[in-house]
Amino acid sequence: MTYWIITVAIVAIALCVIAIVAVGMKGSLSERAPDFANIMANTARHLNGDADPPQGLVDFFEEIPDIRPKSADSAAEAPKR
Repeated sequence: MTYWIITVAIVAIALCVIAIVAVGMKGSLSERAPDFANIMANTARHLNGDADPPQGLVDFFEEIPDIRPKSADSAAEAPKR
């Protein structure tokens, strides 16, 4: 059963990548569905790190409390040499 779930997840990710390439990155289907092409192009910019994160995502991560133990706080800082 687990293999089927993993297979479906891999196929879904592959279809998303194909949609981004075929439609969003000035592919052959971008002229037929310009709204979808804009969404996919924006998604590609976010995945490449070229766009700012959406404000809703930033707000979501600011609401999550930092639950790391104190020993992990010291590991987050750069070591002093």
